[in-house]
Amino acid sequence: MYPDRYSRLAEITKMIHTELDRRSVLLQVVKAISEEIVRCDSVGIYLPIEQNRFQGYVGKPDHFNGITLDKMIIDLEHDKLAQEIVDTKKAIYIPDTSKDSRPDPRPIELFKIKSLFGMPIHFEESLYGLVFLFDYESPLHLTDEEVEALESYVLMAAVAIRNGELLENSRKLVEDKQLLLDATKSLASCKTIKEVLDTSFIFMGKALNNKNVAAHLRNFKSKIPLPQKLSQESQWKEEDWKRTHEEVNLDFTSDPVFNEVIRTKKAVLIPDVSRDPRPHQEAVERFGFKSMYVIPMVSRGEVLGTLGVVEFSGPKSYSESQQRLAESIADATASVLDNLLHLDQLEEIIEARTSELQEKNEILEQMNDDLRLLGRKNESILNSAGEGIYGLNGYGVITFCNPIAASLLGWEVEEMVGKHQDEIISHFNKEEMLYKEESSPIHLSLLTNEKIHSFQEKFARKDGEIIDVEYVSMPIQDNGIHNGVVVTFRDVTERKQMERKIHHQAYYDALTHLPNRSYLVQKMKKAIKESDEHGSKVGVLFLDLDRFKLINDSLGHKIGDIVLHEVAERFRTLISERVTVARLGGDEFIILVEEVKHADELGEIAALFIKRLNEPFRIQGNELFTNASVGISVFPDDAKDEDDLIRNADTAMYVAKEQGGTYHYFTRMLMEQNIERSNLLNALYVAIERDELDVEYQPKVDYRQNKIVGVEALLRWNHPEWGNIAPDRFIPIAEETGMILKLGDWILKQAATQQKLWQDNGFTITMAVNFSMRQIQHPRLVETVQSILEETGMDPSNLEIELTEHTLIQSKHVAKLYDLKNLGLSLSLDDFGTGYCSLRYIKDFPIDTIKIDRSFVENMTHEPHIMALNSTIIYLAKQLNYDVIAEGVETKEQIDHLMDGGCHLMQGYFFSKPVSSNELFVLLKNGLTK
Repeated sequence: MYPDRYSRLAEITKMIHTELDRRSVLLQVVKAISEEIVRCDSVGIYLPIEQNRFQGYVGKPDHFNGITLDKMIIDLEHDKLAQEIVDTKKAIYIPDTSKDSRPDPRPIELFKIKSLFGMPIHFEESLYGLVFLFDYESPLHLTDEEVEALESYVLMAAVAIRNGELLENSRKLVEDKQLLLDATKSLASCKTIKEVLDTSFIFMGKALNNKNVAAHLRNFKSKIPLPQKLSQESQWKEEDWKRTHEEVNLDFTSDPVFNEVIRTKKAVLIPDVSRDPRPHQEAVERFGFKSMYVIPMVSRGEVLGTLGVVEFSGPKSYSESQQRLAESIADATASVLDNLLHLDQLEEIIEARTSELQEKNEILEQMNDDLRLLGRKNESILNSAGEGIYGLNGYGVITFCNPIAASLLGWEVEEMVGKHQDEIISHFNKEEMLYKEESSPIHLSLLTNEKIHSFQEKFARKDGEIIDVEYVSMPIQDNGIHNGVVVTFRDVTERKQMERKIHHQAYYDALTHLPNRSYLVQKMKKAIKESDEHGSKVGVLFLDLDRFKLINDSLGHKIGDIVLHEVAERFRTLISERVTVARLGGDEFIILVEEVKHADELGEIAALFIKRLNEPFRIQGNELFTNASVGISVFPDDAKDEDDLIRNADTAMYVAKEQGGTYHYFTRMLMEQNIERSNLLNALYVAIERDELDVEYQPKVDYRQNKIVGVEALLRWNHPEWGNIAPDRFIPIAEETGMILKLGDWILKQAATQQKLWQDNGFTITMAVNFSMRQIQHPRLVETVQSILEETGMDPSNLEIELTEHTLIQSKHVAKLYDLKNLGLSLSLDDFGTGYCSLRYIKDFPIDTIKIDRSFVENMTHEPHIMALNSTIIYLAKQLNYDVIAEGVETKEQIDHLMDGGCHLMQGYFFSKPVSSNELFVLLKNGLTK
């Protein structure tokens, strides 16, 4: 290797960790390659711009025969060499291009390329680009050392690109989540379909960075998408857009794109409409768009319409994350739109029926005016009318009725005439309470000589069946004398049932038939308003089922749905006038408790709901168990509105879930902890790049030789504002979010580099590094460790990986541990005796060292049974040919007991606290003093 290759790699590595500019790092890579391989005439890095195509990004020189690198395109359809590199992810060298047909002949002839060397820029399983070296005069004839250098530099390029993408993806993920939350909240406050679509257009434009958005809603009579609404910021005006739809005469029933979207209920993205036969070509030409992205708005299995996004400037594609975000916004739009559409339908039905009834009433009023003058002619008209009609005299006795009235009520005409109305008709109000002793509105019309309309009352037929009716009671006048009333009515039971069904669909969950979020939010608003007026409190319980995901994953969603239904039935027994249960979605439920006097009541109610799940669910031969975790928040103590109530209860629920199957009240401390946790996580994302992390090393001592034989690498974080942050504050967050993978690779590389440096200075000691559950579970763990060992030059026999009992037993990756052992390193079982230790686990796993936990060392001098336990552990380790080391050693008395028991390897403050690499180097040179 050339003398300065290490310095080049070090410089590039530094740039990767400090530079956010990908171009600067890749220019440094190109420079390093061209300076090391001096006979190479040209170096070019090409990055993907679309599927099967790569574009020149940086190179040396940056002009080729007057053509800039960014004008150079590699098309895999024409360049079989590039295609082979992509497929195999291996470098290919062609010493004489005239004898090889794989390269694209066009650039070979244009630039007179004599020989070339191509290799992929890839990291793990991801391909990030291509690198090509050209020679115009003579073959390159690269040596193995030069190829090795190239691979090192190209790996740096891959890491730089990967890191940039990871940082951008994490930022984009946070932005996308916030955008979706904002979209959902804004959509939920919309009151009209126009507001919903305008709001959806705004957020869809932000998600895709494209404001050319349109909505086509389906006409539910014809089921055909129709031009509905266009974004105000689109390049088209809505008036011109609709007129063009009419001129093109676009038939949506035969349009392949819309049919596919409605049939599959999935979005269709066509990056280049000129290359796809599905789009309507005349529409494409008239509207002038080059790409289209059609997203269905689906609610309750029904496609309500589509959101279409087009690009006019040229072909356009969207990233997978952009598509997920856009389709989530479409789902949120559909949910709100569904409610409004059903409400609109309901209002249209009611308006139409009201209009019909009014028209009939006007006709009947005219009929009643002429009734006294009509004889048999009147009777004929009455018998042919489409509504039931009967007359009452001043005493409430039925004087006449038509056959329709008798049929609707289940009587014969002869049975009705001459009887008092209350003998024939049981009349109920809208709450189904029976009117008694001539208290009905019809009798009131008789007494007051006033016209009465009713739209929500009920009659009982002769057989007892209750029907919904609309009726008009019209007074009869004869020469100014009041002679009774004429009642005109119709049976609207079917329509009322349909209205109730629509209402149920809008406000109740389809699976459990519990109220849904829309119903709950309305009731919460009302409860909060009333609690302000009455001086009471409102409680919200956020309930999440435990272990439900396991049921879904192992037995399928069909069984999971049955479990949810059964859970809802058990919860239904706890519903009362002041307790409402709603399903939020998935396995989440909300319990609203009104008229709360003391917050303690809510804990008692939460315990009742948890207790309802004690008994197993017996479903299709399976005995299934689930529990619940409940978070509790109270208005006005914890929140100012319904959104805060739900969010705070959700926060408290996560604390309850950590404690396992219980309930927990929201506190201000939780909010502060959430804020602190969020701030820590955000700071941790950039801690490595900002050089805030460091490693300290605590010695491991062989007391017999009074010699340091190893160290344990311990991660430290020194924040510029917050100072030193304890590992137990940020390590759990890193493990939960997956950041531990990045931190683990970093500390392993730092520790391995440091160990190699000490060894080069004459001190060969073992380096112990702690590994977490996520690291052990990572599919490329072994490859990552091997790569770092090769990169740093550390001897694997000097590396010791420490795993806790919990990590070891829960990992279920015994084969992977053996693969690690095959690299030549050793495994240590940390915190021995504090977890799930058993002889079976010691037997099954390839352990080299057992580490006695500090709690046993601390208590051994004054608790004899602990001392006996330590002796047993030491004896067991020796019999199994394991090393054993005690941690947390702080006193000479502890050392004596350990030595008596046969343990001579120790670690603790008696010898040294964790120190910097420079301080440890001093200890290695000067040795320990007893």
